[in-house]
Amino acid sequence: MHLLIVGSEGRLGRTLMKIFPGSSSIDLENEDQLQSELTKADFALLAVPLEETVNIIRSFPEYRGFVDLTSMKYNMEEFSGHIISIHPLFGPESYKTNKTIIFINDISTPDSLDKVKELFNGYRIISMNAREHDYLMSELLVKPYILSYISEASNTDIVTGSYIKFLEIEKIKHNENTEIFLDTIKYNERAMEIIINIEKKLDELKKLIGNR
Repeated sequence: MHLLIVGSEGRLGRTLMKIFPGSSSIDLENEDQLQSELTKADFALLAVPLEETVNIIRSFPEYRGFVDLTSMKYNMEEFSGHIISIHPLFGPESYKTNKTIIFINDISTPDSLDKVKELFNGYRIISMNAREHDYLMSELLVKPYILSYISEASNTDIVTGSYIKFLEIEKIKHNENTEIFLDTIKYNERAMEIIINIEKKLDELKKLIGNR
């Protein structure tokens, strides 16, 4: 099985090259070579931001080996039955220990679950539909991403246990690809609802402070 990693210079792309060291690779700067590379690849893993993923799939409608890796899936529904859609839950720091992948069963081509299991042998594969996935990611990714986005750490060497936990949240935005980080918030259908709920909680605190 010949694999092509598209976006091989990104965080996820470099991680996939470690998992599949014999794969071919291409970076976005060399996208003009993509058509030639696709003719040789059984599967092309798209380790690129969401909009770039959509553009690539639209540009090669006859190719049936695309593997979508985006963290939000409702945008990918137009390709249902023509691609494989998964969401690896690991990153550069966790790929050796977190071997969990979500398989999107209402977007992926029929019978492609077995192909994913073969490709990621030994991984935990969880099957769900796109809406279930995006709701889950609103809890697991969007909430912490929003909290990280609005958090700013102070330059101090005096800390508390609570502040150390705060720093872990604040650090999330620095450890992620900025475009993918913002896309995860931007394209999740519940993002605005989450922001409004945070605003309500902040308003409660404003009232509490105002009543001192």
